[in-house]
Amino acid sequence: MSAFVSDVLFEFLVGSEEAADQQQIFGAIEKVNSRLGIDYSAMAFLPLAHEPLDQHFVWHRWPDGWLPRYLENDYFRLDPVVSFVRATARPSIWSRSVRLTHLSGRSKRIMDEAGDFGMDDGLTIPLHSRSGLGGLFSVAGKRIPVGPSEVALLQFVAETAYRRILDLKAPPRALSDDLQITRSESECLTLCAAGKTDREIAAITYRSQRTVQQHIRNLQGKLGVSNRAQLIAESFRRGLQR
Repeated sequence: MSAFVSDVLFEFLVGSEEAADQQQIFGAIEKVNSRLGIDYSAMAFLPLAHEPLDQHFVWHRWPDGWLPRYLENDYFRLDPVVSFVRATARPSIWSRSVRLTHLSGRSKRIMDEAGDFGMDDGLTIPLHSRSGLGGLFSVAGKRIPVGPSEVALLQFVAETAYRRILDLKAPPRALSDDLQITRSESECLTLCAAGKTDREIAAITYRSQRTVQQHIRNLQGKLGVSNRAQLIAESFRRGLQR
């Protein structure tokens, strides 16, 4: 993990964890966007088949005029990026996963019109809750950062912000006072938060990679999360990492 990515990540974690409402969370996202040179971004919960999308937009900084056009023409139903992410549950760099495929006339028009609004390329990230795919986060512009570390950073930012928003919407709940984390799990958690891979953690702690993976799975179960990004975010939220 580069020093730049680490700095951006730390600034976001501090801002998002101290946020008292959604607007402050979005402010933390916008600082990340500014550091990465991203022009536009948005987050939305996924609507059911019969529901209009406009009721599910959490926040957006799209170009002037694009969102009304997108909603009015019901582009969400035929948006090839949305279709790709829903089918694969993986982040989509538009120029790599969508524009290289054969698009229908209307789907192609959606992508062409996005370009007319200054969104020449973008990155869309699936947002997961315990019940499955629950939302989407997108960034776009004339240029977007598509390096592996930048994509991983944006995925972490999106998932952490989404989890914080869900926490704010949920009724207050007491944190478990009897949460028990072993010394070995704590050690793995610290190294995981530092951006180390399972193999690197295994080498540093003189454990097998399988043991490290088991510790990470145990931690995810104890903290009620489903992936490493959520694990790190939840560990900061509960004060397990500083």
